Amino acid sequence: QKKFFSKVTAIMAEARGQPLRALRVAVAVAVCTAIVGIAALATQGGGEGEVSLLGLASAPADSSSFPSWASGGALKYYDRSEAHGQWSPEAGPPYVKHITMWSDPRCVDHAGPANNVRRILGLKTSWHDHKWNTNSFMSEMNAVQLRFQSRNTNSIMVIPPFHQFPSMSTRAMAMLNDYVLVGGNTIVVVGGPTGILFINQNMAGTDGYGYSLEPKWTEGPYEMQDSAMGSAFQYGAVTLPAVETSNVGVTTASLPKEAVSYYEASEVSIVFSLPCEAGRILYIGYTFSEMVPAWTDILLLALRSSPN
Repeated sequence: QKKFFSKVTAIMAEARGQPLRALRVAVAVAVCTAIVGIAALATQGGGEGEVSLLGLASAPADSSSFPSWASGGALKYYDRSEAHGQWSPEAGPPYVKHITMWSDPRCVDHAGPANNVRRILGLKTSWHDHKWNTNSFMSEMNAVQLRFQSRNTNSIMVIPPFHQFPSMSTRAMAMLNDYVLVGGNTIVVVGGPTGILFINQNMAGTDGYGYSLEPKWTEGPYEMQDSAMGSAFQYGAVTLPAVETSNVGVTTASLPKEAVSYYEASEVSIVFSLPCEAGRILYIGYTFSEMVPAWTDILLLALRSSPN
């Protein structure tokens, strides 16, 4: 403090007796020196995350500097998408949407059947370059976005048809299971054998032992079951058509006792749900390689249904 104030005093002393123009220049230099010095002291002496006189914030060293809701507790979804799925000091957290679709470009073909699923769900891409990078999409399972997603409530995560399995850490798998077990959320798995294997490999189920679902193809049509009555699926088609080889279900014998089968054919369930404590997993056995009205209705009805 003494050092830079002494410098200001020296500048003013040298200006004494000088012409008026030189005096004005000296005063201006002294003022600028004082402002910069005070700002530097405020920045160095302030606590973590405090704002300096120049309006610049020092970078917080750890998560304790973030607001309490960013590190614990329930997180509701908001209709904003500035953060693009990543935490940043400028934009804050990724605002969680009611419907989020996993969209890892290494695993999901953005120009294939997954794009039909996106269009049916009404999920918009970025307006400028049409990329799947808004908060309606989760780019990878290990992203920070899943941490916020796992604390959401009464929301839906969609796993579209994919051709390569995602890389998932143990922590990410735990958060994915917390999402469905604790918050009353729904995971909608769309597609064929890869979707069934995704459930078998990653989801723990209510008892913690996971699932052993057996994928099987069978000819359609697929008939609505009595269990659909009282659910959103009662408003679906009485029978769902088979679309070449794009329909894959599971044997009813491999379903756990708590499962609810909504559409079947020849002891193969093509649409079913797996209750998981507060939430559930919902499987729709069609890849959406084509826009078929009856199947489109089923996907939309899945959004209306509730695990409770």
